[in-house]
Amino acid sequence: MDNKKIELMLLGFLLIVLLLQNVSGLGITPGRTTIDFKDGLEKEVEFSVLNNEHKNMQVLLMVQGELNQSVELFDNLVDFMPSEESKQFKYKIKLSSEISKNPGLHTAEIVAFEIPKQTEEGTYVGATLAVISQIYVYVPCPGKCIDAELNVLDAEQNSTITFIVPIINRGKLGIGDARALIDIYTGLNEKIGTIETDSLPIESGARTELSARWFADVNSGNYIAKVSVFYDGESKSFEKQFSIGKNMLSIESILVNEFNLGEIAKLRILIENKWNKELKDVFANLVVFNHENQVMADIKSATENIPSLSKTELVAYWDTIGVEEGEYDGKLIVKYEKKSADKNLLLKISENNLDITGVGYAIKGNQGKGIDLTMILLIIVIILLVVNLSWFVFFRRIMARKNKQKSL
Repeated sequence: MDNKKIELMLLGFLLIVLLLQNVSGLGITPGRTTIDFKDGLEKEVEFSVLNNEHKNMQVLLMVQGELNQSVELFDNLVDFMPSEESKQFKYKIKLSSEISKNPGLHTAEIVAFEIPKQTEEGTYVGATLAVISQIYVYVPCPGKCIDAELNVLDAEQNSTITFIVPIINRGKLGIGDARALIDIYTGLNEKIGTIETDSLPIESGARTELSARWFADVNSGNYIAKVSVFYDGESKSFEKQFSIGKNMLSIESILVNEFNLGEIAKLRILIENKWNKELKDVFANLVVFNHENQVMADIKSATENIPSLSKTELVAYWDTIGVEEGEYDGKLIVKYEKKSADKNLLLKISENNLDITGVGYAIKGNQGKGIDLTMILLIIVIILLVVNLSWFVFFRRIMARKNKQKSL
């Protein structure tokens, strides 16, 4: 084995290590905190900033958005040591009566910036990385009002598509009957079908899902669903674009390594861009519901640009403090451009395991704190490298002895 082969082998080893490393050095959890408005409410909320690459870094914390004057941070500039995987922080939110004059959603964001390092010459090196934890405050309507959206599942040609309309009653009064009509249009605004969902009541502050099915005996392409939700004599309309046929973006799997209930779980969501064009500002949003069908966790990944015809991992973090063992319904939405890929999920949570089904097959987290796949691959690579270097040294010694004998 010559020196050139050794150099190539070392280069290959370094490339494998780089590919196995997590490229996102900074994380934050929870991705979103939802608060129901109460006049004069004062509340302290905890969040965690994650040091995924175990490095020395400074992080700047700041508040932005509509409610930035209502949120007070206890820390602004913090230092991380390599040994510190995460740090917990708090902010105080104080809601004034002025907000109650505008029913609906009000937001703010906690932004964590990794500050670039300063050199001796006074210049800064390294890219500035930012992650966001959202704050959602909902002011209820005095009467009846709703938030609604549309999820389109299994949108394949010549198959049955499922339309799901999740509805949250944001009013102070209960809704006796809610249903939805969905009109389906082509990209040229030609109406090709109408379907009606089931009807369900919704208590104040509660969430429910209306559903309907439609057989897609149409050509592949982009379509528009125009949704009208009717509830106790009132209505709300919106629309969503969706694709029938081969999806531009698909959710391949969800991997959860080293899950321990009560700690921060790292969710690695593998997605594939099947289009011959880069998709920009792609992010994943995982919503988990409790047994009362209320939002228990709302987790969002950082945004990524995904090159054409390639796969990428989106990373999200879930702080499971206060979560109990059991089965929970969930929904995974990967948003890109004005579209989304949606999956309904079932999460089975135990003390040392998180099973997620519904992506097409079961994906299980590692039991306890065992060695994960990345570590196993690194160990294998290192063993192979050591074996090859040993053979190299062994043959060099033999050749040296032979050359010495010849010279004698």
